[in-house]
Amino acid sequence: MAAITSTMPETEDALVSVEEYIGRFVEGGEKPTCEYVDGELLPKSMGTKKHSKTQQNIQYHIRQKYGEAFDPLPELTVRLRKKRFYVPDVAIEDRAHPIQGRYPGPEDPVFLCVEIMSPPDRIGKVFSKCEEYHKWGVRYCWVIDPERKVAWEYAPEDAEPRRMTDALTAGPITLTLDEVFEHV
Repeated sequence: MAAITSTMPETEDALVSVEEYIGRFVEGGEKPTCEYVDGELLPKSMGTKKHSKTQQNIQYHIRQKYGEAFDPLPELTVRLRKKRFYVPDVAIEDRAHPIQGRYPGPEDPVFLCVEIMSPPDRIGKVFSKCEEYHKWGVRYCWVIDPERKVAWEYAPEDAEPRRMTDALTAGPITLTLDEVFEHV
Protein backbone atom coordinates (compact mmCIF):
# COMPACT_ATOMS: atom_id res chain seq x y z
CA MET A 1 0.00 0.00 0.00
CA ALA A 2 1.36 3.41 -0.95
CA ALA A 3 1.73 6.04 1.74
CA ILE A 4 -0.89 8.75 1.99
CA THR A 5 0.38 12.16 0.97
CA SER A 6 0.33 14.72 3.77
CA THR A 7 -2.68 17.00 3.89
CA MET A 8 -0.27 19.93 4.18
CA PRO A 9 2.00 19.69 1.11
CA GLU A 10 5.18 21.73 1.27
CA THR A 11 5.30 22.47 -2.45
CA GLU A 12 2.94 22.54 -5.39
CA ASP A 13 4.73 19.37 -6.63
CA ALA A 14 3.57 17.44 -3.54
CA LEU A 15 -0.10 17.70 -4.55
CA VAL A 16 -1.91 14.56 -5.69
CA SER A 17 -3.45 14.68 -9.15
CA VAL A 18 -7.13 13.95 -9.74
CA GLU A 19 -6.10 10.93 -11.82
CA GLU A 20 -3.94 9.55 -8.99
CA TYR A 21 -6.76 10.06 -6.46
CA ILE A 22 -9.28 8.26 -8.69
CA GLY A 23 -6.80 5.46 -9.42
CA ARG A 24 -5.88 4.89 -5.78
CA PHE A 25 -8.99 5.62 -3.73
CA VAL A 26 -11.98 5.43 -6.08
CA GLU A 27 -11.05 2.70 -8.55
CA GLY A 28 -8.28 1.03 -6.51
CA GLY A 29 -10.07 0.98 -3.16
CA GLU A 30 -6.98 2.01 -1.19
CA LYS A 31 -7.61 2.44 2.54
CA PRO A 32 -8.09 4.46 4.61
CA THR A 33 -10.82 6.18 2.66
CA CYS A 34 -9.74 9.68 1.72
CA GLU A 35 -11.55 12.69 0.42
CA TYR A 36 -9.84 15.00 -2.07
CA VAL A 37 -9.83 18.79 -2.08
CA ASP A 38 -7.66 20.73 -4.53
CA GLY A 39 -4.87 18.16 -4.60
CA GLU A 40 -4.88 17.32 -0.89
CA LEU A 41 -5.87 13.94 0.52
CA LEU A 42 -8.05 14.21 3.61
CA PRO A 43 -8.38 10.82 5.39
CA LYS A 44 -11.87 10.19 6.78
CA SER A 45 -12.21 9.45 10.47
CA MET A 46 -12.39 5.76 11.27
CA GLY A 47 -15.92 4.74 12.22
CA THR A 48 -16.79 3.31 15.62
CA LYS A 49 -19.28 0.52 16.28
CA LYS A 50 -21.97 3.14 16.99
CA HIS A 51 -21.09 4.87 13.70
CA SER A 52 -21.35 1.56 11.81
CA LYS A 53 -24.65 0.57 13.44
CA THR A 54 -26.14 4.00 12.67
CA GLN A 55 -25.02 3.76 9.05
CA GLN A 56 -26.45 0.24 8.81
CA ASN A 57 -29.79 1.37 10.30
CA ILE A 58 -30.17 4.23 7.85
CA GLN A 59 -29.46 1.99 4.88
CA TYR A 60 -31.79 -0.75 6.14
CA HIS A 61 -34.78 1.48 6.92
CA ILE A 62 -34.52 3.52 3.72
CA ARG A 63 -34.24 0.33 1.69
CA GLN A 64 -37.20 -1.26 3.54
CA LYS A 65 -39.49 1.77 3.46
CA TYR A 66 -38.47 3.54 0.24
CA GLY A 67 -36.48 1.01 -1.80
CA GLU A 68 -38.69 1.37 -4.86
CA ALA A 69 -37.86 5.06 -5.15
CA PHE A 70 -34.50 5.54 -3.36
CA ASP A 71 -31.25 3.63 -3.11
CA PRO A 72 -29.00 4.16 -0.04
CA LEU A 73 -25.35 3.88 -1.13
CA PRO A 74 -22.73 3.66 1.65
CA GLU A 75 -19.31 5.31 1.27
CA LEU A 76 -19.95 6.37 -2.34
CA THR A 77 -17.35 8.75 -3.73
CA VAL A 78 -19.06 11.86 -5.11
CA ARG A 79 -17.38 14.42 -7.35
CA LEU A 80 -18.70 17.86 -6.50
CA ARG A 81 -16.31 19.75 -8.78
CA LYS A 82 -13.26 19.04 -10.91
CA LYS A 83 -10.94 18.95 -7.87
CA ARG A 84 -13.31 18.14 -4.98
CA PHE A 85 -14.36 14.60 -4.05
CA TYR A 86 -16.20 13.73 -0.83
CA VAL A 87 -17.31 10.38 0.57
CA PRO A 88 -20.59 10.80 2.47
CA ASP A 89 -21.36 7.99 4.90
CA VAL A 90 -24.58 7.35 2.96
CA ALA A 91 -25.56 8.94 -0.35
CA ILE A 92 -29.21 8.47 -1.27
CA GLU A 93 -29.85 8.10 -4.98
CA ASP A 94 -33.26 9.03 -6.38
CA ARG A 95 -34.06 6.13 -8.72
CA ALA A 96 -36.05 8.53 -10.93
CA HIS A 97 -32.75 10.37 -11.54
CA PRO A 98 -30.12 7.60 -11.47
CA ILE A 99 -26.42 8.30 -11.17
CA GLN A 100 -24.70 8.38 -14.55
CA GLY A 101 -21.43 6.46 -14.56
CA ARG A 102 -19.47 4.84 -11.73
CA TYR A 103 -19.96 7.73 -9.29
CA PRO A 104 -21.94 10.98 -9.39
CA GLY A 105 -20.16 13.88 -11.02
CA PRO A 106 -20.44 17.66 -10.91
CA GLU A 107 -23.70 17.73 -12.90
CA ASP A 108 -25.17 14.65 -11.20
CA PRO A 109 -25.93 15.35 -7.49
CA VAL A 110 -27.56 12.74 -5.27
CA PHE A 111 -30.86 13.34 -3.44
CA LEU A 112 -29.60 13.22 0.17
CA CYS A 113 -26.16 13.10 1.80
CA VAL A 114 -25.81 11.66 5.30
CA GLU A 115 -22.76 12.42 7.42
CA ILE A 116 -22.35 10.36 10.59
CA MET A 117 -19.93 11.84 13.06
CA SER A 118 -17.00 9.92 14.54
CA PRO A 119 -15.37 11.02 17.83
CA PRO A 120 -12.62 13.19 16.26
CA ASP A 121 -15.06 15.01 13.92
CA ARG A 122 -15.98 18.63 14.59
CA ILE A 123 -19.57 19.69 14.01
CA GLY A 124 -18.67 22.94 12.23
CA LYS A 125 -16.52 21.10 9.72
CA VAL A 126 -19.30 18.59 9.05
CA PHE A 127 -21.85 21.37 8.53
CA SER A 128 -19.47 23.09 6.10
CA LYS A 129 -19.41 19.85 4.08
CA CYS A 130 -23.21 20.06 3.93
CA GLU A 131 -22.87 23.57 2.51
CA GLU A 132 -20.59 22.14 -0.20
CA TYR A 133 -23.17 19.42 -0.92
CA HIS A 134 -25.85 22.13 -1.28
CA LYS A 135 -23.66 24.10 -3.73
CA TRP A 136 -23.32 20.87 -5.72
CA GLY A 137 -27.12 20.59 -5.89
CA VAL A 138 -27.96 18.17 -3.07
CA ARG A 139 -31.33 19.16 -1.68
CA TYR A 140 -31.08 17.50 1.74
CA CYS A 141 -28.33 16.74 4.28
CA TRP A 142 -28.52 14.90 7.57
CA VAL A 143 -25.81 15.08 10.21
CA ILE A 144 -25.97 12.42 12.90
CA ASP A 145 -23.97 12.06 16.11
CA PRO A 146 -24.34 8.46 17.33
CA GLU A 147 -22.31 9.08 20.49
CA ARG A 148 -24.75 11.72 21.78
CA LYS A 149 -27.75 10.34 19.82
CA VAL A 150 -28.58 13.68 18.25
CA ALA A 151 -29.32 14.56 14.63
CA TRP A 152 -29.75 17.60 12.40
CA GLU A 153 -31.40 18.34 9.09
CA TYR A 154 -29.82 20.93 6.83
CA ALA A 155 -31.41 22.24 3.65
CA PRO A 156 -30.14 25.08 1.43
CA GLU A 157 -32.87 27.49 2.58
CA ASP A 158 -32.08 26.93 6.28
CA ALA A 159 -30.20 29.74 8.01
CA GLU A 160 -28.56 27.02 10.10
CA PRO A 161 -28.96 23.27 10.64
CA ARG A 162 -32.08 22.25 12.56
CA ARG A 163 -31.67 19.84 15.48
CA MET A 164 -34.37 17.19 15.27
CA THR A 165 -35.89 15.45 18.27
CA ASP A 166 -38.26 12.86 16.77
CA ALA A 167 -37.49 12.21 13.10
CA LEU A 168 -35.38 13.20 10.10
CA THR A 169 -37.10 14.14 6.85
CA ALA A 170 -35.86 14.61 3.30
CA GLY A 171 -38.79 15.19 0.95
CA PRO A 172 -40.81 11.96 1.02
CA ILE A 173 -38.25 10.15 3.21
CA THR A 174 -38.80 10.09 6.97
CA LEU A 175 -36.85 8.06 9.51
CA THR A 176 -37.57 8.27 13.21
CA LEU A 177 -34.62 8.76 15.51
CA ASP A 178 -35.61 5.45 17.10
CA GLU A 179 -34.98 3.82 13.70
CA VAL A 180 -31.72 5.72 13.21
CA PHE A 181 -30.37 4.79 16.66
CA GLU A 182 -31.86 1.29 16.90
CA HIS A 183 -29.42 -0.95 18.87
CA VAL A 184 -26.81 1.84 18.96
